[in-house]
Amino acid sequence: MRIESLTFFRFLAAIIVVFFHFGRNTELAKIAHPIILSGPQMVTFFFALSGFVMMISHYHKNETLKNYYVARFARIFPIYIVALMIMAYFVYGYGNNNMTGLLLSATFLQSWFPPYPLSFNDPGWSLSVEALFYLSFPLILFVIKKSNISAIKFAIIALLSYFFTLFLLANLMTSDFNRGYQTASFDLIYYFPLSHLCSFLLGVAGGYIYVKNQTRFNQSGKLPMILLLVALFLSYFLLQYPFYLRRISGFALNDVPSFYSLFFILLILSVAYANNIITKVLSLPVLVLLGEASYALYILQKPVHMAYKLYISEYLDLSSGGHFYVYLALLIFTAILALYIIEKPSKKLIFKLNDFISHRKNLKNETLPIR
Repeated sequence: MRIESLTFFRFLAAIIVVFFHFGRNTELAKIAHPIILSGPQMVTFFFALSGFVMMISHYHKNETLKNYYVARFARIFPIYIVALMIMAYFVYGYGNNNMTGLLLSATFLQSWFPPYPLSFNDPGWSLSVEALFYLSFPLILFVIKKSNISAIKFAIIALLSYFFTLFLLANLMTSDFNRGYQTASFDLIYYFPLSHLCSFLLGVAGGYIYVKNQTRFNQSGKLPMILLLVALFLSYFLLQYPFYLRRISGFALNDVPSFYSLFFILLILSVAYANNIITKVLSLPVLVLLGEASYALYILQKPVHMAYKLYISEYLDLSSGGHFYVYLALLIFTAILALYIIEKPSKKLIFKLNDFISHRKNLKNETLPIR
């Protein structure tokens, strides 16, 4: 099960992350600041969306644990390891880009161990967090089904987890524990997987609400349109005018990891609830394609930028903003290309290999002599 109108949001979020990393000096960044540079907040969107999508995709599935993990591995590993190897070629031996960092990154463990979350391919830290979500989701789903807990009760549990996490992280951020960027304390606050688990749980709760009330979603009419517009405006307002949050809380509440996840899941649910001109436009094939290429775009942003900077930029007489837009176009093209020549073929190959191994194992069990 997939809601096509949500797919393009992944592309928008990934583009904002790219602007955050490499597009700060562009005119667009100056005009649309700070929303266009809200990269960390967009990673929170990915975490919430991940929980929602996994819940609606797997709740009614009858699959083995092995097939589930093979599917997750096939989804994220091939292009991830390609990006990691490219960055290893460029930066191995500099700073934390050593053998320890490489082994941790290759096994999705870098975010658990300061100072390695940003080693080699910086955006990969979020995949280390996603790996925790993928590992824990079968247990979460098992508990939900076994206990037969209602969607509302699970949503309350997810909200309690959210507020507890915000309270804990806000206190750590404003205390002497936080020693600032590039310290172990900073890594533990901003990149540690458990700091983001509540975002995933809110996404799962939103997905659970959807699967339990599916007939009430995908509605046309005024109310779904109004709710969608309100959710879009609320997300935009909170990202574009974070100083209002600072006035209320007395500190940079918008910088607390996972803070925006509550508002993002409301946006996700409002998109799923609506069936109107906005969702129809968001479901256009070209926009869905961009959304499907968003993972490759996200994980390849640094390798492509490194290659562009070393091998292409010197031949182009452009301003820094001009270089960024050429790089961005190259990145989008590379991401779409990677989708078709790396992601999809490798995914099929891994599935075929898994089926072959399972078939051989079943065949062997069937032909064992009776003792």
